[in-house]
Amino acid sequence: LSITITVAALSVTTTSGSLPLGVVSTVYPGATLQATGGIQAYSWAVTTGSLPAGLSLNSATGAISGTPTASGTVNFTVTVTDSETPSVKTATANLSIAVNPAVSVTTTSPLPAGVIGTSYRQTLAASGGITPYTWVATVLPAGLSLNAATGVISGTPSGTFTGTMSVTVTVIDSESPQRSAAAALNITISAPAFSVTTTSLAGGTIGNAYTNQTLQATGGISPYTWTVT
Repeated sequence: LSITITVAALSVTTTSGSLPLGVVSTVYPGATLQATGGIQAYSWAVTTGSLPAGLSLNSATGAISGTPTASGTVNFTVTVTDSETPSVKTATANLSIAVNPAVSVTTTSPLPAGVIGTSYRQTLAASGGITPYTWVATVLPAGLSLNAATGVISGTPSGTFTGTMSVTVTVIDSESPQRSAAAALNITISAPAFSVTTTSLAGGTIGNAYTNQTLQATGGISPYTWTVT
């Protein structure tokens, strides 16, 4: 009786797209390299290049773990070796891991100025960490609000406050656990240009009641107070 046993060719099944994104100073979410074929147990090694600084490969399990210490995309080659005898088999794969810097607010102070009664819109920006971001802010000028999902400050300034206000904005990323960064941004709110728009008054006649004339102004912040100076 003749029996033939065929062992499937050894290959690495992990692809570059399956390796999670890393973030500087945050524990890597972990990735376990996978292979198929050959004879188990497998042994893993990085044979060209290196893993991102702070990460290591478990030669027995194929697990990549650690805490990245530098940002950037690193390319490397892994080799898996099986346990066939008398001759082991190997397979390789070219992989990469991208490491983002820690999350930070990239919008700088001051924000564009706003004018009471005039529509306002400004988008905050951040980088690093893992998107999507969530935004929160301390009190904003009256009439303005912050969209937590988009980071857009919008609305129409209202009320009586004019001057510069310091607003602390915080961006929270989607890491697990989440990481955040804050920045103090100044925003100046001013009143519209103020002026008297009445340019002339009707004439009067001695001994006759004067026809009421209402003075008009624009801009500033109402209500107005009038005096003869």
